[in-house]
Order: sequence, then C-alpha cells, then structure tokens
Amino acid sequence: PRTEVNFLLGTSQIRRTVSRNYMKKQHLAFITFLFLINSQILFSQFKAENYYNANFEKISKEEFEKTSKQKEYRYNQFDLEDQIANILYQPKTKGRLTEVEFSLVKNQLNKINPLKNGYIIIIYYPGKDKCNGMERNSTWNIFDRDYAKEINKLVENNQFWIYKNDENLKYYYPEIINWKKDENQIFEKLFFKMHYPCFSSTVIDENGNFISNLGEFGKQSIIEDIKELKK
Repeated sequence: PRTEVNFLLGTSQIRRTVSRNYMKKQHLAFITFLFLINSQILFSQFKAENYYNANFEKISKEEFEKTSKQKEYRYNQFDLEDQIANILYQPKTKGRLTEVEFSLVKNQLNKINPLKNGYIIIIYYPGKDKCNGMERNSTWNIFDRDYAKEINKLVENNQFWIYKNDENLKYYYPEIINWKKDENQIFEKLFFKMHYPCFSSTVIDENGNFISNLGEFGKQSIIEDIKELKK
C-alpha cells in the first residue's frame, strides 16, 4: 500500500509539474500576443504622415495646407502600409493627349465598340467608396433619360462606361449600361491616377484635347465640358 501511495503521490507531483509548465507556456504565448498587438498599435500611431502635390511630388505640410485652401484643389488621404499619404488634386483638369496616347485610347475603345467620328466621353467607376457605396439603385442624374439627348444635340459622340473594380456596380444599372473593365489600367494611368470619390469622367475632342472631372460630378459637368471644348 505504501508503494501505491508513493506512486500516486509521484504521479500527482508529475501532473502538478506538467500543469505548471503548461500554464507558463500559455502565459508566455499570451504575453507575446500582447506584445505583437501593442507593437502594431504603436507602429500605426507613429506612422509617418507625408504630403504630396497634384504631380505626386513630396511637399511640406505648410505648402500642402496653403494649397489645399484654394478652391480649385481638393485632397485624398490614404492610410498605406508605410505611411499616411495626403495627396492634392484638381477636380477639373485639362490637357492634350500625345498621338501615341490618343491612338492607345482609341484602339482600346474600339475593342469595346467601334468608334464613330465625334467626341469620346468616358464615365469611370473606381470601385466602392463612402461616396458611391449606397446599396440601392442610383438616382444620380447621369442616368436621366434626357442626358443622352442633351449631349447628342451638342456633338456627335461615343460614350463609354468603364470600371476598375465592380464591387457595388450592380446598383448602377449594369443590365442597361455596358460597363467594361479597364483592362491593363489604360484609362486609370492616363486620366484617373488614384481613387477619386464617387465617379470620374473625361471628354476628349477629335484632336485629343480633354477635360476631366476627378471625383463627384453630374450631367451638367459633361455638358459644360463639351461646350468648352467646342469653343
């Protein structure tokens, strides 16, 4: 009996030792977990905040704040892996495509629908954001029935509906509108170089001159852009 008691006591001691070792490992794992979480929080708290002009060139905070107060400028803020980037942009931009760029645009659009003579109008959806993320059919006036009639009166045109990411696109009438993906990011690289809120657009005349709306706009903006390019 004494031997059995000694064996049971020994077994009990082993169990207590194993239990203590297990608890130590669990405690160490928990401490390690807390350390990693706190490190991530500290890293995010001390992440560098940088400022960029409309050409994506780094500028001082003072220059950024001064420019951002001008009515023709807005800015986007992106929380990136290594920094918080504040980037200025002009909602209304104008320019002229090079011959190579214009040929690239026309070749890409011809794959969607054969181009006819006239202006090119591109409506661009960057993907879901706070501005366009409502989960109901859109009431945006670009879908009004009189929109197409108004621009057709102004000029012969080719209209294209292009998207980068189709999340939430189902609320923008894909059963009626021929939305096409921006293959190889051609339009993004030429006109819509970052994610602007809601939608963007560009109107291009027969010579490659263009006017773009970067971010929120309506049908009246397109009409005004056509009229300005016709001058």
